[in-house]
Amino acid sequence: MGKSMEYGLARKALVAALLASAGAIAPQGAMAQEAGEGASSEIIVTAQRREERLQDVPISITAISRDSIRERGLNSLQDLQASVPSLVVAPNGQASRDVMSPSIRGQSASFQGSPAVVVYMNEVPLPAAITLSGQGGPGTFVDLQNIQILAGAQGTLFGRNTTGGAILLTPAKPTDRLEGYLQGGLGNYRMAELEGVINVPLSDRARIRVVAASRDRNGFTRDVNWNKDRDDQHWRMARVGLWLEPVEGVENYTMAYYGKSHSNGSGSIAKSFNTPYFIGLATRPIPVGGGVNLPLGAIAPHFNFCGAGTGAANCSYYNNLITQQQQLGIRKVAHGVDDFASVESWGITNTTDAELNDSLKLRNIISYAELKSYYSNDQDGTIAPVYDTGNTTLSRTAPRDWYKVFTEELQLQGSGLGGKLTYTVGGFYFKQSPAGRMVSYSTNVCGSQNPAACPIGQSEIAVTNESKALYAQATLDLGALTPALDKVRLTGGYRYTWDSVVGTNSSWSYFQLANGTQVQNGCSWKQGAVTDPRTQCAFGATLNSKAPNWTIGLDYRPTDNLMLYAKVTRGYKAGGFNGYAVFETTRTFQPEFVTDYEAGFKSDFNLNGMRGRFNVNGFWMDYKDIQRAAGDFNRATGGNGAVTLNAASAEIKGVEIDAMVRPAEFLEVGGNYSHISAKYKSFVFNSSSGVYDCRSQQLGDLSFANANMTCRPLQYLSPNIFSAYARFSLPIPEKAGKMSLLMSYSWSDRQPTAPLSVETFPNGTPLEPGVLLPSFGLLNATLDWKNVMGQPFDLSLFGTNLTNKEYIITNTGVFQSIGAQSVMYGEPRMYGIRLRVHFGG
Repeated sequence: MGKSMEYGLARKALVAALLASAGAIAPQGAMAQEAGEGASSEIIVTAQRREERLQDVPISITAISRDSIRERGLNSLQDLQASVPSLVVAPNGQASRDVMSPSIRGQSASFQGSPAVVVYMNEVPLPAAITLSGQGGPGTFVDLQNIQILAGAQGTLFGRNTTGGAILLTPAKPTDRLEGYLQGGLGNYRMAELEGVINVPLSDRARIRVVAASRDRNGFTRDVNWNKDRDDQHWRMARVGLWLEPVEGVENYTMAYYGKSHSNGSGSIAKSFNTPYFIGLATRPIPVGGGVNLPLGAIAPHFNFCGAGTGAANCSYYNNLITQQQQLGIRKVAHGVDDFASVESWGITNTTDAELNDSLKLRNIISYAELKSYYSNDQDGTIAPVYDTGNTTLSRTAPRDWYKVFTEELQLQGSGLGGKLTYTVGGFYFKQSPAGRMVSYSTNVCGSQNPAACPIGQSEIAVTNESKALYAQATLDLGALTPALDKVRLTGGYRYTWDSVVGTNSSWSYFQLANGTQVQNGCSWKQGAVTDPRTQCAFGATLNSKAPNWTIGLDYRPTDNLMLYAKVTRGYKAGGFNGYAVFETTRTFQPEFVTDYEAGFKSDFNLNGMRGRFNVNGFWMDYKDIQRAAGDFNRATGGNGAVTLNAASAEIKGVEIDAMVRPAEFLEVGGNYSHISAKYKSFVFNSSSGVYDCRSQQLGDLSFANANMTCRPLQYLSPNIFSAYARFSLPIPEKAGKMSLLMSYSWSDRQPTAPLSVETFPNGTPLEPGVLLPSFGLLNATLDWKNVMGQPFDLSLFGTNLTNKEYIITNTGVFQSIGAQSVMYGEPRMYGIRLRVHFGG
């Protein structure tokens, strides 16, 4: 059966199912409209581990309601970037589009390090991959009550590693009504999605909510070499929530989820090859004894780039591949590796709340989760075996990441002094460890045009992170001490964390003969003959660290509609294991620290019936012992690898504005803006391999001792981020339902993506082309019709990137170290229709 026929049948079946469901539900009449996000809505958040109004929380927080999630079509972390100030979400040069690493205020996941912006589901951190910066699996945005984005160091209540912020995904919990919905969607690139929810009150003390969803979409990048799409989507998810009240005053909520996705990988677009670098490798003189030096390309044929090691250099092979890609454009590729990506995740969380008395509650949150990820990507974007972060066949035989996570948190929440005092005391335990054997395969920097003649790199890295913490935080309305200070609140919190990181690595390369025999080529991080690579190429290390986090703040409400606040927070992000170390002293790296000073106000207003919101905050961050990756070389062993430095300190400062106004009942406009500036105060270190630093004027000007990177920009930080929206309530008869049009536009400024490099030397010679991602703006729209003609139907027409903007979301950044540059482009114009049939509440 052809793909067109399959798609047509699937579409007909989907429409028939929705119509059949509508016929069964229609007699019940129109359903109640859920309150939309607007000036009069009250969004309840849990940013301080208890339920509060958004406008009452004295921190920088963006909250997106259930209706707005649906209206904006938020399906993944990437979709949040258009709605949140100071937030950048991108693959960060990594091998998969499925990996979207969040950065807030320039704080992101460092190379081999923990994420600085932690994603939580139901108050539990999602499992994080090690080789890629992903957190959690597919379908985590389905059926959420809200999304909360907490900016800046969190210090106490979400203390572990949240130096940049936290993203809280709050699933919709079971309610006391029989309700649910079935939603289907169709769109271009043969997008087909289905989502369903059923909520059943089993009794007065038991409720259950079941969620399931799937999404399929063809890829928007065609691989003409493998005759298949890249950048496609195929995922399935399910979630079950069970709420119990076994006795009065005790509530127990258990949530279990499962998600699985697979795709044909990412469409990396080749931009350039560093042919002078290739020629330099091929002609590098290697001593062979007796005072004789031979070119590396003559000794090792797989380093004979452009034939320069055995004759005159001719790099037309690489130049022709770039010309071919230019002719193909940005939506076609010709990869040498058959890319793919597969992610599977599941977990279970149990939360117990026990009311000990009217002012004291005991909470316990326990969870277990697993994440398994397979992937392979041709990251140079051509058939040349130069930067293949995977293997067509071998990468399917073992996961790259396979981790299990256990967490336990016990809290005591209380209040006193007539409600003037609230406090939380708790303990937290976290352990993420390997759930099985993890293996990666790669082919990097090979000059042969035949991949079979290239050595295959194999690496088996395993890391265990264990964290323990004790914490306490309290807020006191000083009106309890004197009436003159009524509505002035003092907040103080302290958290002490003990971290342990244990890592092992064994990495080597080999040649695969036609008969399947492996010929060992040597360890990846040292030279010498190898007979048993798993033992001879193995090393391990342990890092124990501990540090306090704290926060202190004041807030004041001079009127009911205005809150002023200021706070100082100390954040800490754990160190880690360096699986690419070439020295014993660099096998671990130390923690980094942030002191975050913040002040602002939150206000609501009503001017002659024109309601609105205006929130502003400014911040200044003192960032120390910053984790930054660099190449490394051990001259004694000949080992090539990497090091994670802790040599830098920086300051980051900025302002964030969030505003909304409803000038008339039919119109709501709003948006947000953030401006950030950042600079290193100091970034000086010794390099064994040599680096191009602030003093380098041209190729060859390498610095070794006291290399100075203080002039470099901080990575993953967009100086200006702006978004605006307008929501129009369209005039239709009340009995016909409610119709609205949402138009939104978002702008992201240029973004540096390299820790040590800029695009060119002062003389204009390329240093690391493409590391400064260009700015871009996107226009989206949704036409939403709820309760169509008084029936329980909701119909949405949506479009994203309506102008079909071509924009780059990531750059490899290995032009000088591997010799290739490729990029990934953002999604083209997407559009479609969604139909929801609902019943109950």
